[in-house]
Amino acid sequence: MSIDLHIHSSNSDGTDKIEDILNIAIEQQLQAISITDHEFLSEVENTNLIEIIPGVEMSVSWYDLELENPFAGIHLLIYFLKKDTPIYELLSKIRIEKKNRNYEILEKLKKVGVEIERKELDDLETKVPGRPHIANLMKSKGYVSSLNEAFKEYLGNGKVGDSRIHQNPIEEVIDCAKESKCLVFLAHPHTLMSNKDYSFSKNWYDSVFVERLGSLKNLGIHGVETYYSSYSKTTSSTLSEIVNNMNLLKSGGSDYHGDNKPGINIGFGYESNKLNISYELLELMKEKHAEL
Repeated sequence: MSIDLHIHSSNSDGTDKIEDILNIAIEQQLQAISITDHEFLSEVENTNLIEIIPGVEMSVSWYDLELENPFAGIHLLIYFLKKDTPIYELLSKIRIEKKNRNYEILEKLKKVGVEIERKELDDLETKVPGRPHIANLMKSKGYVSSLNEAFKEYLGNGKVGDSRIHQNPIEEVIDCAKESKCLVFLAHPHTLMSNKDYSFSKNWYDSVFVERLGSLKNLGIHGVETYYSSYSKTTSSTLSEIVNNMNLLKSGGSDYHGDNKPGINIGFGYESNKLNISYELLELMKEKHAEL
């Protein structure tokens, strides 16, 4: 029995509806999942067939990182989120700011000949339009051949369409999450090491990464996503050792997006490199959460 604590639905930049995700997870005999849509708490009815951990994924601004590496980025996974809490209220404000961010991206793209109207984005059936939606529109209009090309050439951090006006300072988000009695995890940690090609070196978990992770611990994160679809067993093992040495918690997830990330499956990621994330990690998370 395993878990998947990083899944996206059509409420943000995934393509599957909540009920379809639940059906797949139950078919996979997963013990627990978390649907972590961007800046939106997707409500899932409790069922005795699978455990649901309420969560979201948030993009945040970390000044020190951006100063050092404009191509890097940082996302946080917030777990055990409840309505009517400070972090829940913050999310509603960020969604408004994110809409303005999207419009700013469209204006930047127009300056380089990429024409997408606001209405095209507004008419999409999602709670939180984002960069992947813009990338899909670019692909449908023939500006790029894939979502990856859209991010590498236009939408990635440090590129022509880069805009982060919706991102709140990481210190404020962590404090708000803690006030709301949530756990805060670093998502897909390799993005701390991204370069201008929207990629990272093979052995990216070097001394620079360890130093950055230490800074994040000092800021108050509780853990790190050490198990991830694109990570080899060696990478996950090395990350786990680093995280253990820092007395941080570990989590893992597929980062499933449906058709927006082809080849990734709920519960185990890629067929060629299957994840098997132990429920024991969630038990440790719940113990920590009970202390808040």
